[in-house]
Amino acid sequence: MQKVLSTLLACVFASTTLLSALPDENENQMREIQCTLTPIDRGRIHPQGKQGLKTRARAFSSNWSGYVAAPSFQKSEPGSVTYAAGSWIIPALEATPDTTYCAVWVGIDGFTNGTVEQIGTAHNWFQSEQQNFAWFEMYPMGAYEITGFPVEVGDQISVRIGYKGEDNFKLVMFNHTKGVSTIVPGDYTKLSIAQRSSAEWIVEAPYAGGILPLSDFELVTFNYCSAIINGESGSISNGDWVNDQITMVNGNGDVKAMPSELLKNGNCFKVAWEHE
Repeated sequence: MQKVLSTLLACVFASTTLLSALPDENENQMREIQCTLTPIDRGRIHPQGKQGLKTRARAFSSNWSGYVAAPSFQKSEPGSVTYAAGSWIIPALEATPDTTYCAVWVGIDGFTNGTVEQIGTAHNWFQSEQQNFAWFEMYPMGAYEITGFPVEVGDQISVRIGYKGEDNFKLVMFNHTKGVSTIVPGDYTKLSIAQRSSAEWIVEAPYAGGILPLSDFELVTFNYCSAIINGESGSISNGDWVNDQITMVNGNGDVKAMPSELLKNGNCFKVAWEHE
């Protein structure tokens, strides 16, 4: 049964200084909280970086599903992406007999290179219960759980990633339902080798020695997806750049997660779960 997902407020593009890209009438009153950063065990639930995607009319990945935007897919253009943002509702997982894993995130890089700057939420089914938590990663550096940030089924989450210059990024997460936000400390968000050549909005099956079973999230809707590429701001479908739809498939080519066409002038789409 399709979940009913709430509609967010209209998107306003700002700048690389991370002014509001998802205006909320109460956002200025949101309480910023300090969270603990806990290293994630790479052998258990590490959200993998480079994907080995095949770029064509539709891209296929062994563990990504969603959209990517870039100046060009014919050649890499490092330094072109300075901002990415998006929002989603925390899904309620369907019960499965297996332990399963899922990461929902917005990021820069990773489509055609070996770096990823990403922030999002994880949704795992473990011992007959759903586990949710916030996390970020500056790949190839390690991933961290943002311990203490509230993540519950039905919460409205938005994230923003901005390049500040001199290899520094700013990663911000909002929980609009709970009225709180957090900023990842700058000591953890510097990456000198970041290429900044693409922006992504992704549902992922994490990797740990192999691709882990994908949690049955049924449907995840991304809203208010925006980016700044070569100084121009816009949605995924902005005519100043190109975009690609990424379908998650297994080794036999069977679909595991499928994105919809772009909706709402290119700033919204849905990802539907098919199987583990």
